[in-house]
Amino acid sequence: APANSVAHLVLNCMASASTSPDAPSMRAPKFRSAAAAAACLLVAAASDASAAGSSAADDDDANPCLLYLAESTIPNAGLGVFAGTSFRRDQQVGRVGDAAFPVVDQDWHNSPEGGSVSKHEGDYHWPLTNYDWNAPDIGMENEAEDISVTVAGFGAAPNCHFRLLNVHEHQAKYDDAGLDRYTSPGAGASTPWFNRTSTAAKDIEAGSELFVDYGPNWFLSRDGVFELVPVSESFEKAQAFLKRYGKLLVGSLNPRDLVEEKMALDDDAQRDLWDIVKTFPYPTRERQALPENHRDAVRAIHGDIQAIEKENSVRTVEYLKEHGKCVDNIVPGKSGIPHAGRGAFATRFIPEGGLVAPAPLVHIADKAAADMYAERIGKNG
Repeated sequence: APANSVAHLVLNCMASASTSPDAPSMRAPKFRSAAAAAACLLVAAASDASAAGSSAADDDDANPCLLYLAESTIPNAGLGVFAGTSFRRDQQVGRVGDAAFPVVDQDWHNSPEGGSVSKHEGDYHWPLTNYDWNAPDIGMENEAEDISVTVAGFGAAPNCHFRLLNVHEHQAKYDDAGLDRYTSPGAGASTPWFNRTSTAAKDIEAGSELFVDYGPNWFLSRDGVFELVPVSESFEKAQAFLKRYGKLLVGSLNPRDLVEEKMALDDDAQRDLWDIVKTFPYPTRERQALPENHRDAVRAIHGDIQAIEKENSVRTVEYLKEHGKCVDNIVPGKSGIPHAGRGAFATRFIPEGGLVAPAPLVHIADKAAADMYAERIGKNG
């Protein structure tokens, strides 16, 4: 109800309710009419709703969402992770680190009896390969003969942009959450590798998309899966191309000459020429590193491609609140249920029907790829 209507109901309620002079102070009030009682019920409902809304708003101001999942600023890259607040260099990004799940001897478990295959050569597919880390990078080396590590949560979500890397990732820590690995019935139900943290590689402003280093080989080995994603050298060659492009526009390599009155081509002609550059039928990583439009191309000649890319990689926090999903409404912590390991705990007020957590899924088409077998020693070993 509007504020003046609520105020009127409050006054009506106060005027209509009465208690006996000798009644205890906690005794329910008596009303002179059914309308007065209804008015008080409306006041109570409005007051409760206002208190709940105020609680959520106050919580949002005092305890802002640190990380959002939203559409990436990299074209066709799907979702990305964004900073909901600013982070100082070396500050932990997010509230807590990720759990890390060792995947052990998977090639052996998917091999025919007596044989051995690799996931690249054998007849099995493991979709989490794109989310695997080298075991030593996570801090695991002795769990099995062949081990890779799947890191869920924040670790699996950020994209990689080699000119805008702003997050460092660290190793996980061994933490069994109080479960004895020999006696607890819950010991095998959760990974003991936990709290793989990430920190800001530089000062990060609120709204920035977060980028981690996949390593160039991650992209170079997936040319048939993804478009030709630019690596570090691609941007260097693209910047060199822009210098030559600038000379084509004004006949000079001096960026100061790149002013409209000196350009040989008007704005429409520049746009058409740049469209030819960007849509040339033989794609390269260097072409992918070039700015998307002709105006940004000229700006990048004056400065650097990185400055243009950084500017385009920031969204407003208001945009993230409206179009993104907060990913830190819950954090893991030691569960109060015996032998349950870790549980999920709310970091802020979550109203009924509100978002607990967004959960992008990876489809495992053949769950038999996760089957594990006991080793059997035959006559020949």
